Amino acid sequence: MTQARDSAFAGFDVRIDPWAVEYGGETPTEFQDATDELGIDAYVEREGGTWSPVLPAQAELPEALAIVDGVRRMEARLVVTKTGRVLHGVLGAYGVGVVHCRNGHATFGEEVRGRVVIFGAGEIPPASVAISPGLVYEPRSVPEEDPDAPLRGLHREMRAVEEQFARKLAADASVLVLADGPLSIGDPTPGRVVGFVKRLFKLYLGPEHLPVLRTLPSGARTPVFLIRSSGRFARYSWFTRIAKRLAVESDFTGLVRLEVAEGIGLDEAIRLADMTTSVVPRFVPSRSRDPRAPQNLVPIGALEQHLRHSLGDARLIHRRLATLLAREFVNA
Repeated sequence: MTQARDSAFAGFDVRIDPWAVEYGGETPTEFQDATDELGIDAYVEREGGTWSPVLPAQAELPEALAIVDGVRRMEARLVVTKTGRVLHGVLGAYGVGVVHCRNGHATFGEEVRGRVVIFGAGEIPPASVAISPGLVYEPRSVPEEDPDAPLRGLHREMRAVEEQFARKLAADASVLVLADGPLSIGDPTPGRVVGFVKRLFKLYLGPEHLPVLRTLPSGARTPVFLIRSSGRFARYSWFTRIAKRLAVESDFTGLVRLEVAEGIGLDEAIRLADMTTSVVPRFVPSRSRDPRAPQNLVPIGALEQHLRHSLGDARLIHRRLATLLAREFVNA
């Protein structure tokens, strides 16, 4: 079918794939960097044979804590045809914001929202797509052809904005910046930016270190270790148990992994390891308040809820997109 000349998708036949929408506006997929680990050095802080829990004593505390997080939402999965070739697309939105914690008070800070329409296989929408005033989606493209490639592109858009936030906040040396998710800043300049990984997809450590990890007391951390990989910059990392686990729960309940860029230096990494081990447990929610407790933090949960609300009603947006496409087909 040929689209009208003034079509928002001129040159493309764009249809909505209804199957994905049945699962709601946001996929639960957590995209991780595809990297090959070149080596783990578990003994950068502790020499071999002395690998044991670390209980920070007299740890330095930050004057202020800034927690950066983002949410993304797939508002429609698209099936796109151009000159007989079928490719995948997505209409999506993201929000990124910060929670400032200082003097016992937490407040929402700056936030940014973005909306994008992304085509895969190297194709790009011809122009911005305005579903209604205030709902304008900027065109983007990703080179991959698989169905999830546009969604990964949406995830990268969100992560890029999170990195911008973290860099800006790190300019204030009095602020410890906690960025939710794997760290995306590889240079040493913002030395007080720490990646907070609450989903333990990989443990990194060898079998000889797992007994320490399994029995790590609440409020303690593992020694700092070094992760080298081919696809990402090298990072110093450590595990911290931020809350006690119940007897019926996994040994890994309450464990989170934190990381900083190797470029900040080992002494600074150890200082930040002690600092985060002392600070982060203060923000653990009760199990009745957050289904992701104790791994999720109260400010992160509140920020995510706030950002999702600010993105608007996904069902209404989906209906407006369907109306736009139907109108174009009638006028074609």
